Formats: sequence, C-alpha cells, structure tokens
Amino acid sequence: MTLILENVKDEFVPTIKALSKAINAKCKIEKPKATKLEKELLLQLQEIEEKRKKGTLKTYTSAKEMHADIFNG
Repeated sequence: MTLILENVKDEFVPTIKALSKAINAKCKIEKPKATKLEKELLLQLQEIEEKRKKGTLKTYTSAKEMHADIFNG
C-alpha cells in the first residue's frame, strides 16, 4: 500500500519518520525545489543581511526621511 502526505509541516517529519521505522515501512521525503524567482529573492535577502551586518545598509527612521532621500537625491 502507498500512502502520500502532502504539505506536512517540518515539525511533524521526525514523528512520521519514526512511525514508518516502527512499522518497517519506507519513508520518502521530497521538498519542493525553489523556483528561479525564489532563488533570486533568497540571494537578495542574503546580500541585504550581509550589508546589515557590515553596517553598510542604508536605513531610514521614517517614510518621510526615505522619500526625501529618494526624491531629492
């Protein structure tokens, strides 16, 4: 018999693995592959985090300050 579970939260994976081991069943776990857009976003997020850690990330305390910087250059 084949049983397929979809969209399972990561927190339940160890329990499902343990159950399959206890009943001598195979357990295959497939994580969806990231799309090109998701990979690009993750890369940009990583770059932003690196700039934040180095202290080179430009930040604003208000939208007004941000608009002044963007529109008045």
